[in-house]
Amino acid sequence: MKRISAPSPRLLRWIGCCVVAGLWVCAPRLGFAQDACGSVSLVAGQIKLGKPLTAEWVATDPGKKCMADIHTAVERNRLVRAITVAFRASDSERTDGKGLASAKSVADALVAAGLPRGRVFAIAARSAPGESSGIALRYTERAPDNVVARIANLHGVVRVGSDDKSLRPAEPAMPLLADDLIETRDDGQVLLQLKDGSGIRLLRNTQVKLAKMVFADASAAEPGARSVRVDVVRGQIEADVRKAGAGSSFEASTRVAVASVRGTVLRFGSDAAGAALLETLEGRVFLGSALDPSAPPVEVPQGQGARVSSQGIVEPPQPLPATPVALSPLRGLLPATRALRVSPVPGATVYRVELARDADFLIDATEHTSPTPALQVPSTLAAGKWFWRVSARNAAGFAGAPSKVFAFDVAP
Repeated sequence: MKRISAPSPRLLRWIGCCVVAGLWVCAPRLGFAQDACGSVSLVAGQIKLGKPLTAEWVATDPGKKCMADIHTAVERNRLVRAITVAFRASDSERTDGKGLASAKSVADALVAAGLPRGRVFAIAARSAPGESSGIALRYTERAPDNVVARIANLHGVVRVGSDDKSLRPAEPAMPLLADDLIETRDDGQVLLQLKDGSGIRLLRNTQVKLAKMVFADASAAEPGARSVRVDVVRGQIEADVRKAGAGSSFEASTRVAVASVRGTVLRFGSDAAGAALLETLEGRVFLGSALDPSAPPVEVPQGQGARVSSQGIVEPPQPLPATPVALSPLRGLLPATRALRVSPVPGATVYRVELARDADFLIDATEHTSPTPALQVPSTLAAGKWFWRVSARNAAGFAGAPSKVFAFDVAP
């Protein structure tokens, strides 16, 4: 696979890719408008609303709803560090304390709507000559360098936050910060695009922590160097890691295992029993024990997999099942038999079939298994175009690389 400074081709399938805060973004930012405030937008340090704020109005039900809308807009931005509620007033209004009291009332309403007390401030500022009195909202942001990744694409329930208690719904192009938690539920998948162009896909029921995210800038002695560690708290990830210079590191870890990567494609995660499973699809990975750092890591080259037991013991690598070859359908309508067929894979005990509305297997994605190299497509599958691919799993629980992606149409 050719490695380039931009994301891999799999990460560039979305229309309208651009660079935002040093990151390639391949999904549009969504507008934000709410009836309670008229509209809410965060522009150049100002929170602009479609309606004027007053201390009296924010205490009403529509005013409380507007405060909640502002809270939602700030949470979506994620880079907002502080909000200042400024009552611009004449000297007389500032002297009698009414202006500051009004600003504090609005600040209290924002806190009641969910914003942390330590991030909201109230001041009474002198109005300019000819300027009418009123409340203005301003915000300050973290530096763009704090953005270490973004949500490239997602489907289903995906949440992001600094800890378990602060998890909020994720959206395309949402910025991610070091130490963030990202989790998917049983219907969710998400693709993260890191600052160096590497991609990490979280499969269903997965939670990861961006435990260490350090990327050198262009002026550094070794531009492009990185020091990355992704903790897989539960579930499984698929990673397409860009190569980096000597001295760089990229690690994925679970409670019992550490996978050290230079530039490769892999699957890595933990199972319900606490064991870790690595499958190297391209390149090579060094797999070590997180419970016994003195034990030398084991090299797991392309086409092989290895397990680390719940006690932290690294088992010898073993070959992954071969990649199935899709036989039919390769295009056109789904056959009347409704069967998807692939070539048999020696040693395979289960064939995993993925279906989705897109070739990245995020939109309306479902998974099905079959003990044979044929699967009957469910009769409940909606009309339209569907993409599919298959991977084979052996009795030891290891899966090989997926087949090429093909598509079929389901007639209405």
